[in-house]
Amino acid sequence: MKRFELVDFLKGFSIFTIVIFHYCQYLKPPSPFDKLIYFGGTGIHLFVLLSGFGLYYSYLRKPLTYPAFLKKRFVKVYTPYIVVVFMSALISLFIPVYNNSLYALGGHVFLYKMFDESIVGSYGYPLWFISMILQFYLLFYIIIWVRKQLDEKKFLVVGILISFGWAAIVFLFDKGNKRVWNSFFLQYLWEFVLGMVLAERIFNDKRIVENERSQMFYLIGGIINYSICALLALKGGTTGKLFNDFFALIGYSFIAIFIYNIKLKPINNLFLSIGKISFSVYLLHFLVLLFLTRLLSEINLVYIVIISLILVFPLSVIYQKGIDKFLKVVGL
Repeated sequence: MKRFELVDFLKGFSIFTIVIFHYCQYLKPPSPFDKLIYFGGTGIHLFVLLSGFGLYYSYLRKPLTYPAFLKKRFVKVYTPYIVVVFMSALISLFIPVYNNSLYALGGHVFLYKMFDESIVGSYGYPLWFISMILQFYLLFYIIIWVRKQLDEKKFLVVGILISFGWAAIVFLFDKGNKRVWNSFFLQYLWEFVLGMVLAERIFNDKRIVENERSQMFYLIGGIINYSICALLALKGGTTGKLFNDFFALIGYSFIAIFIYNIKLKPINNLFLSIGKISFSVYLLHFLVLLFLTRLLSEINLVYIVIISLILVFPLSVIYQKGIDKFLKVVGL
């Protein structure tokens, strides 16, 4: 299990930086900090890779039928997600955290939110990620079927080409600023596929690449790749952001691995702990921030963000325990 410690660390690290990004973005910091905080948001790319890794590794260990897989995934992911959505709607009846709408609420419940730009940000804009990951769940067994037809390299190349092709379509139709287009699952397919490839390598007891490189490799590689990512985003605008995913994922991941390899026990333990509650943190962090903003409207926004950051993790621990008890009751 030691070899999976890095995976747990990366999960916690990525969720933590995503939360910091969203909270700092809410403060609308001055230049150049308004650009620097986007490093945190890049963690979403790594989280997609880790999702592909975890799903495929679980499948290799214990294959399920497609209905059984969907049931398990939807119970573990959809149920906690929809509870938070209903909680947000209920709170909004008394405190105007969100604008309540039966159509928007139905979009979450019946999943058509992922295709409607007007409600994609309802009940928490970061919840767009849930729409995207549910798309992967629905098509996961088709992706597995493709993997069985192709060798590893061809499988990865096909994933890259499909993602690049989708980005090109989004660019040609001038939809780069539309979340339902730029965050459709095909945009992230190559990252998900890469996670599957890594899972299969580890499952077959091949060497893990992170043990074969020096710290300088990760540090320099991370800085170079993320610099290219930032340059494309800053100079290329919406178009640059569509085509900088490769550099974003590699740059962010290398820097995260570099931090892990420093082996500072308090830091590593912090992110390993967050990794265990990462899903709950993601679901709750924006709701906590907006709720406190409305509740403590007379307080400086900086203090509200600090209070939110302090509260979101213990609240996520409580919510995760509730999820775990529920999963135990239903036999998962």
